[in-house]
Amino acid sequence: MATALEQAFIASVRTAQGVRQAAYVSAFNTYAPNGFGVFANLAAYLAAIVAADNAWAVSVQSAATTNAISPRVVDALMGQIYGNWASILT
Repeated sequence: MATALEQAFIASVRTAQGVRQAAYVSAFNTYAPNGFGVFANLAAYLAAIVAADNAWAVSVQSAATTNAISPRVVDALMGQIYGNWASILT
């Protein structure tokens, strides 16, 4: 069973993931109709995806700091936090 801080962290990660997925969809819908064959379109699409990933990582790190979650949980973020637990620093 998760503590209140862990629940807050989980909710923050869920929200950040939703925002990231919305940014992915927006980037795709903006650049796909114009064609990825045009290098400028592909570069802009990739920049939007990287920006969404960076914003997600910052949000998760911030949520971890705010909720006293161990850095081991969020070190080297690669897009998914494995397991369904978070470690509270005590």
